[in-house]
Amino acid sequence: MKKSVFLSILSFLAVSCHEEVVLPVGDDEPVGVMNAQLNTLEPVHAVFLSISQKNRVRALPGAQVRVFVNGVQAAVAEETPAAYEGDWETAYTFESAFKPGDEIRIEARSGEISLSSTVTVSEPVTISSLDTSTVRMSYMGDASTYLQLKTVFQDLPGTSFYRVDGRMVDDFIYLDEEGNPVPGYSGTSESSLWLETGFDPIISEGAGKTGGSDLGALLAAENSYHCFSDTPFSGRECTIRPLVFSDGFRLPEGFHYGIYVPDWMGDEIDWDKLRSMKRRVSRRVSLQLRTLDFPEYHYFKSLEILETFGTDMSFLVEPTTLPTNVEGGLGFVGVETVSEIPFYECTREYPAMNEEIYY
Repeated sequence: MKKSVFLSILSFLAVSCHEEVVLPVGDDEPVGVMNAQLNTLEPVHAVFLSISQKNRVRALPGAQVRVFVNGVQAAVAEETPAAYEGDWETAYTFESAFKPGDEIRIEARSGEISLSSTVTVSEPVTISSLDTSTVRMSYMGDASTYLQLKTVFQDLPGTSFYRVDGRMVDDFIYLDEEGNPVPGYSGTSESSLWLETGFDPIISEGAGKTGGSDLGALLAAENSYHCFSDTPFSGRECTIRPLVFSDGFRLPEGFHYGIYVPDWMGDEIDWDKLRSMKRRVSRRVSLQLRTLDFPEYHYFKSLEILETFGTDMSFLVEPTTLPTNVEGGLGFVGVETVSEIPFYECTREYPAMNEEIYY
């Protein structure tokens, strides 16, 4: 008989949503769920496992998760606490390097639950140039200053799909009174870059921000994952112009900048020691252009619709179908090939946090 089963869908960008789907299962038959977002940039990857039943979703600990690359076992994922993990999922992490053309297969087993998914790494795109300029943009009466990233790249052969992203990397070095690095206190902090792509007609696929209030604009989903296809420029050179807030990525000049905590300190953080030392911080900011296949493009676009309209406005749009590529259960596994180009680099030294600062 058919029962309603709640499926937890991971957006892979620290955002989660829940969608109700209908599956032919028994009264309380468990269904395995596997989600993963792989890429060619990061050395460590995560797979998220859950058990979905008719009225709840719960974590799936204790599973065996194996990763195969081109038919050869490359890693066994280990159960790992995740920063944004809830009681509805369990994270498993593994180390592996992927290159274009690799066939990646993930297999997860726990009791009667057996899940698998196979994906192929796409070819990278070549970014030929990136030029920056400061622009003033307005939307719905509000004006903001952005840095425009005019990015030129050559489209890949055939029908291709892309996603724009970015990242900030800060290298911390603590200094003694003479300005020399203190051994054991260096480290790196990384975060995603907030991009505004709604003003670019290519990235927003014609549904850019115009400031209007017509019904067509109202029903356009926010392109929160910055995905687009090559339909307008297939086989040619293309220029996109994503925006980033002009002050959203710059290394601050003031002394009130964050403190890096060395990993070896664990929970026993010596705040007095950290505040007493000067800091040298080097920041690198890059724009990324990621290639993906159509199923993953479809997946992100479906998530955008769900996150834009949710249930409050669902009566205005067609029902959204979330694609799945997991055998033996539900969920989605994707892989992106990352091309990266820097556009901002800066190094600053900051005084000790406990020093009195005069302006």
